[in-house]
Amino acid sequence: MARKRARILADAINARLESSQKQEREAPRREYTAERESLISEASEGRLRNGKLRLVDPKECRMWEGHNRLYDLLTPESCSDLIKSIKAVGRQEMPAIVRPLSGGKYRYEVICGARRHFAISHLREAEHRNDILYLVDIREISDEEAFRLSDLENREREDISDYERSRDYGRALDAYYDGNKSLMAERIGVDRSWLSRYLRIGELPQAILDAYPDVRDIGIRHAAELSPLLASEAAPFVLKAAADLAEARANGDRKSAAQVLAALKSAAKAPKQKDMDTILDGEGRTLLTVERRARTHVLTIPRGQLSDKKAVLKAIEDALF
Repeated sequence: MARKRARILADAINARLESSQKQEREAPRREYTAERESLISEASEGRLRNGKLRLVDPKECRMWEGHNRLYDLLTPESCSDLIKSIKAVGRQEMPAIVRPLSGGKYRYEVICGARRHFAISHLREAEHRNDILYLVDIREISDEEAFRLSDLENREREDISDYERSRDYGRALDAYYDGNKSLMAERIGVDRSWLSRYLRIGELPQAILDAYPDVRDIGIRHAAELSPLLASEAAPFVLKAAADLAEARANGDRKSAAQVLAALKSAAKAPKQKDMDTILDGEGRTLLTVERRARTHVLTIPRGQLSDKKAVLKAIEDALF
């Protein structure tokens, strides 16, 4: 129903604007501008209680610093479905949500609608579709309200990655809720445990993030499996593997996210695999094993070898000194 009403409003706006643009050649620019504002305001009445629809140049808008999408990573390929849809219909159907700015280069700040902004900008700049404008819903809202509104709109969207959501939640937790996870969970209407799973992604070290080909590939499962390893004595081995993966990626070896996770988990087994020495007697039987851990060494002597104390002591001396 909301999509249908938005489409009707957009059609009404475009139809009346086209008529006004024809009259522009005969009327002063000042009268045309006033008429356009009046038309959009009339179309908005009855649908929005605290907002107004406008068709604007996307260059008049900037991304809100609290926006949960990594705008710099958007590409024509990643937004191809939306670009094709706008081209097919000839307009943007669902309005983005913005708030007004006073002074400066920009008139509006985008709260929800980064992909729509990118798609419209691409069509206007790359394909010279200057007839297509950015449809926005203007709201007067606080930062905390903007965060909750943006989160609510994007909660079920598959094109928002776990990492982007985690990054947004981590910033909001400190900015609006003083680090209180229970309060934040209550405000956005989720379970505290659900929120904690997302926040865990944002707590991963930068070295781990750098190991992945795209941070947006880092999901809840990745953080759930890596966090315990990074809190154990295996952490140095995992971080070393991450650094090696990042270097390999810089040299053109682009592993998938699944391959990166597997490599990091494999590295966590290194302390047991690489720091274990086995000393054999003259007949090839295990005389002594030495496991080197972070703060200690564990010696294991098979029961049957205890009778040959001299050989065992010699093996210990060789292993440790």
